[in-house]
Amino acid sequence: MSKRKFLYLISSLIVLSVYVGYNYMYKSHRDISKEKALFTMNSIELIKEYTANLETATATYLDKTIQLKGVVTEVDEESFTLNEVIVCYTDSITLLNIKNDSPIIVKGRNIGYDELLENIKLDQVTIINN
Repeated sequence: MSKRKFLYLISSLIVLSVYVGYNYMYKSHRDISKEKALFTMNSIELIKEYTANLETATATYLDKTIQLKGVVTEVDEESFTLNEVIVCYTDSITLLNIKNDSPIIVKGRNIGYDELLENIKLDQVTIINN
């Protein structure tokens, strides 16, 4: 192999490595509002699954897009709560449209279970119907 072909091959590999590395490091963020929900259920069902077996529920639902139907029991400055257990984090504009004791359907990403407060947490929550 000539020296010129060898340099061309090495420079091509370097360019390809930089391109792949850049795309790996700077992936685009997930847009939960555009994702299809992997699980659709009533919020009471999700609560029952977490209380029955925390490890199994965590393995099943963690970092997955979930659509839930429930009743708003509390509205905070940065979140609202479904059925006193599921804390939903969303933007302030969405929070303006949420009322206590109203039925609602939401979609969000499950970010886990808080054992200290005994809450299931969702973020990037959007309202499907209220």
